[in-house]
Order: sequence, then structure tokens, then C-alpha cells
Amino acid sequence: MASQVSPGVIIKERDLSNAVVVGVSALKGAIASTFSKGPVGKIVNIGTERDLINIFGAPVEDNAGDWLVASEFLRYGGQLAVVRAETTVKNATESGTGVLVADQAAFDSGVTSEKFVARDAGTGGNSLSVVIVDKVADVKVTKTGHGYTAANLGDQVSDGTTTDHEITVIIDANTFGIKEGGGTATAAGSWDAVATFSNSDWNALPIGDTGLTYKAIGARPGTSAYASERFLTADEVHVAVVDTATNTILERNLFLSKLSDGKTPEGASSYWKDYVNQYSSYIYAGAGLSATETTTAGEDPGAAASSYNATSSAGKTFAYILSSAGGALSGGVDDYAYTAGEIGSAYNTFLDTEETTVDFVLMGGSMGSESDTLAKAGSVAGVANTRKDCIAFISPWVGTQVATSGGVPLTPALQLSNTIAFMDGIASSSYVVKDSGLKYTYDRFNDKYRYIGTNGDIAGLCVSTSAILDDWYSPAGTNRGGLQNVVKLAFNPNKAARDDLYTSAINPVVSMPGTGPILFGDKTALASPSAFDRINVRRLFLNIEKRAKALAEGVLFEQNDTITRNGFAASIGSYLNEVQARRGVTDFLVVCDESNNTPEVIDRNEFVAELYLKPTRSINFVTVTVTATRTGVSFAEVVGR
Repeated sequence: MASQVSPGVIIKERDLSNAVVVGVSALKGAIASTFSKGPVGKIVNIGTERDLINIFGAPVEDNAGDWLVASEFLRYGGQLAVVRAETTVKNATESGTGVLVADQAAFDSGVTSEKFVARDAGTGGNSLSVVIVDKVADVKVTKTGHGYTAANLGDQVSDGTTTDHEITVIIDANTFGIKEGGGTATAAGSWDAVATFSNSDWNALPIGDTGLTYKAIGARPGTSAYASERFLTADEVHVAVVDTATNTILERNLFLSKLSDGKTPEGASSYWKDYVNQYSSYIYAGAGLSATETTTAGEDPGAAASSYNATSSAGKTFAYILSSAGGALSGGVDDYAYTAGEIGSAYNTFLDTEETTVDFVLMGGSMGSESDTLAKAGSVAGVANTRKDCIAFISPWVGTQVATSGGVPLTPALQLSNTIAFMDGIASSSYVVKDSGLKYTYDRFNDKYRYIGTNGDIAGLCVSTSAILDDWYSPAGTNRGGLQNVVKLAFNPNKAARDDLYTSAINPVVSMPGTGPILFGDKTALASPSAFDRINVRRLFLNIEKRAKALAEGVLFEQNDTITRNGFAASIGSYLNEVQARRGVTDFLVVCDESNNTPEVIDRNEFVAELYLKPTRSINFVTVTVTATRTGVSFAEVVGR
């Protein structure tokens, strides 16, 4: 290849028109649970445990089982679609009346008329306080009996002239006059009252009792270039979010505008409410400010610049937003406990195959009772059985293998029978995988050890198997079936127990000397003997079906003629050749011609393609016979070879 000494461009051609790429997309699991924050009832795609923490919060006692299963799945390299189940959670509000705001779309639709609402439902919003900082947030006027009481923040005072005052306060040296009815005072004697004033230091003025000052938020707001060009002044405002539990400023939204059509120099909206709703990580801003939250003189905020009719000879100034316009949020409610119906509704969010791609559906942790856990497992299995493009992973109820607190440990025989009895409640399906695993693992967030189902691990093994090989390899055994982050297993079945589990289509999770915890089976939950009673075969067909669907979408609305049919057959045949080369099938046949696209089929505007596959099977049973012979015997005489 030619090298370049100085910068330049080399054009090369490479033909990839017939290339086939197998299994390149990231595999995605799906799980639903309750969380401490995050949107409610909406699918959110994440890729790391850090994403899980940032969007949905760290685990708490009541959701740790589900949370840790999700985290364990992510260890193996998969992505995750997460839904926060809708329960009785509430968002904290400025009024203190909690209300559920599921997400931005719900807020935009007018689900609440609150002025400020915590973005995340739950008690976390109860420590938030909104601080609105205007140009004269540090001005303090004291004069009782004339509409001003001590420490009224935000009241505008003039600069000393009788023509430039914005409200009924006129400054003369160190005094101000109050004109009861407004208007202009022409002489000191025409003032209704006179008093001294105090302009406190911006650097020292406190924000409530947080110990913070307004200076900590940002430099003093003023007039934006956008407003100034339209002969308007004092449109800028800061909106900050303070955590009153820690007395820290969580967020600063600086130099925003009171103009509904305000723009930054780059042309983006700078209207304070629009900006907060688009970019704030903590709050929504909804209802307009009341008359008591702005000064009595000046232009009301919130309209387009043109509506103020300001001119170069008749400029206008905005009323000032008082500190009372902000305030603490309260009324947020947590609810980590979910019913079988609530979690079922959350899992139903994944039913739409066009809305989101799902490869695996995770059961997560156990519920409080066996019956509720079985109902949850049924909902998880129902997603896979309905979609038919993914696999559900089910682990036993924790009570089948672990005694309640202070109880007598269960015997292995009872653990076995309990596990089989629980799994018998899951209907036969090749789209479901059942395992026997409950692993003891460390919850570093709450500093305790917990038993959680291994369904996240088993799905994770499928992810890692696809990453190193392909979808159609078994995720079980010592080569690819090793589980991560396991202190011990609640139930470690022996050979006889594994036989019973396997007969019930339950994949044993075992810990053997020298291997550590491994998945020791690769059955689906299909009860009848079939090629689809193995995980690798089911995943092979799902892989090919997804590729076939993608190719078939390309022929929609095309001509149903020989050219289209041959093109489709060639494309899917090329893909299957690659699958065969990579040990997914031993043989295949594609039929897409006049034999199945008859004139009657064509006249119905249909297109038919048939794929016949001989899948490669995984080895589940190994027989090795060792035979001793006499010294003088020929092997050919013994085995005929």
C-alpha cells in the first residue's frame, strides 16, 4: 500500500455488496420494576450499570432483587430496555400536592397545572428547592404601612431620576419616596412617605437558610442582546435548583429570558420555562407566575417581544420576579412495592415489536409470595410467547430454596421438589428458559448479601456466547456457562437432582469442584421432544427469522416476478451459507419461485418464501467406552477397522 508523507487523500474501492455480517447487533434484554427515579411506564434503553444508577437510581431494600438481576445481566455485555412500573408514586410539587408526572410528554400534555414539579417521581424531589434570581434580587426596602415590609427581595428602585423609575419608588440620595397611587413625584413634598433604603451586598445575600448566597448561582442577570435589540430591558433571569438536604446547588440555568421568543446568540430558545423544561435534570416549569410574584410595575413576562410594542424612543422594562416565585418542593411519594397486576402491565409495555427490539425478557427478582412470583413469571413468559422474537428467562421463587428469616434451612430434597413444583406452573414454550439458580451475591449499595435469581446471568451467558461465537452455540457448560459474581448457590443439585430438573425442562445451575458455578443445561421450556427444546436451536431460528424479516421488508411493494424472487432467494441463501460455514446449520434449502408463488398467490398480492433448515445440535450426552484387549489381538479384529 502506498504511504503518504504529507496530508492527502487516497481513494480505494472494496466490494462488500455480497458480504454477510452475522450477529453484529447488540443483544438487548428487557426488565420492569419499581425504582427511586426515572420516567414511569416508558421504555428507556441503557447500556451500563452507571446508566441504570443515573436514570433509575441505586437499589433500595424493596427493589434490590430486580435491580441486581438487571445489573448482573449488564455484566455480560448486553444492553437493557427498562420500564419503571406505575404504582402510587408521586412527583413533588411547589404547592406540596404530589402528582404523578410520568415523563416529559405527560407534563407537556397538561397532566398538571403546577408551577414547579420535580422531574422524577418519588421522595427525592422533596429536598429540592427552586431559586429564581432576577436583576435586583439583592435590593431590600423597609417601610411598613406602605406595601413594603422588611426584606422584600426583588423590588426595583430607580437610579435617582424621576423619569426612569419602574415602580412607585423614587430614589433621592439615600432615601426613597413612596407614591401611593403610582405616577411621578415632582417634588419631595408630593411623596406620600420618605425613608432610607438599603442595597445589600450581592455577595452576601443568603438563599433562604441554605448558607448559600446569590453569588454562588452566578453573576447578576441583566438584559440580553435579544431584548436590547428590541428596546426591552431587564429580561434576564437565573433559575437554580438547590438540594436543601445538603445545601448544595444541583443545577444552574443561567441568563435565561422572560421573553417567550427569547433567543440565544446561536438562535436557540432562551425563554426560561422552555429552557428549564428541555434541559433541566431536576424540575419542570409549568404554570405562569402570579401577580404577587412579580413587582407591581413593569411589563409582565412571558410574551413575545413584538407584543410589548417597545421602540427606540419608548423602551420598556420588565417587572421583576421576586424570590417568592421559587420555593421548596414537597409531596413526593415513593412506592417500591408492586402487585402482580402492576408488574404485568409494566411488562406489557414490551409487547409491541415495532416499538422496541427485545432479545431476552428477564424475570428479575422474587415477589413476596410464591403465587405473585408465579404470576410475574407468567407475565414475563407472556411477552416472549406473544412477540415470538425473543426468549424469557425464569428463575424460581426465593422461598422454594431459602427459608424465611430465622427458619430452619431447607433440605436439598425439599429444595428440589419446591423448585419443580414452582416451575410446573410455567406453560410449555420454546420461547421460555427455566433455571434452578438462586445465587448469593453482595449488594454493595446497601452493604448486605442477598439471594437473587440467576435469570439475568443466564440471559447474559447468551450475550457473551454470541459475542465470542454466534447465537446458535449453547451458552451452557464449562467453556461458556460460567456465572459471575456468585458467593454461593442456595441449591446445588447433585446428579440425581439434575436428572429430575432436566426431565422437567429446568436447567440446573451447579457448582462443581474446579469449575465454579455454571449453567449445566440448555433446554427451553418446551415439554415435547423437538429441535426447539434446546436454547441454541431456538436462538438460531430467531436469528435467521430476524434476518429473513429484514430482507422480506425490502421486497414489499416490489414487483412479484422472477427478478424479485431470485434476488430474495440469493440474499437469504448467501446469509444461510455463512451460517452453515459458522456451524449453525448442516444444510438448508430456500424455495422462492413459481412453485410457491403461484398465479393465485400473486393475484392475492402475496409473496412466499420457504426456508428448510437442518440445525446443528448441541451435545448433551457423552458416552465414552474404554475397552481392554489382549496383547496379541488386532484392533481390526475387535472393531472391524
